[in-house]
Amino acid sequence: MICGIMYLEGSDSMYVRCNPNKTNPKYLSYVRGYRDKNGKPKQVTIEKIGDWDDLIKKYDDPVKHFNDLASKREKELLLENDIDIHIKQNEVLPSNTHPFNLGYFVLKKIYNEIDFESFFKEKQKKLKMDYDLNSIMKLLVFSRILYPASKKDTFENKDIFFENFDFSLKDLYRSLDY
Repeated sequence: MICGIMYLEGSDSMYVRCNPNKTNPKYLSYVRGYRDKNGKPKQVTIEKIGDWDDLIKKYDDPVKHFNDLASKREKELLLENDIDIHIKQNEVLPSNTHPFNLGYFVLKKIYNEIDFESFFKEKQKKLKMDYDLNSIMKLLVFSRILYPASKKDTFENKDIFFENFDFSLKDLYRSLDY
């Protein structure tokens, strides 16, 4: 019997791999596929399932059986990471609350996936800056998309985000050269 590999949906998904190869399987393992910072596909073994000879005795099609389990585990993980937010349509925030911008979490995820942080940290290190270039760029990017305004207004409204942007207006202006 030849061991097949079934990839699940998504770029960061779990599947069953036959080791050492699909024509001569010795054992099965759960593997997670992902892409590194350069976009190259990589794999990491999550756990060894068992020896092929033992599994073929217990299951008609071990690969299908364990791929189904992998799919179920993926769905459970997705459900565990879901967040439900319930908002009443006519509800008004009390006047003493400080409104934060939740919409920037989407932008922050994209920003982190592109890995701007390492780029700006490297730039900051080379230029020996005494302020956090990455923090300034995050504020400017998020604010330009969500609340376009002048740089001064952006700086003055930096508290609408959950992050602590700890730099001065002078630092913001100095960072624009870079």
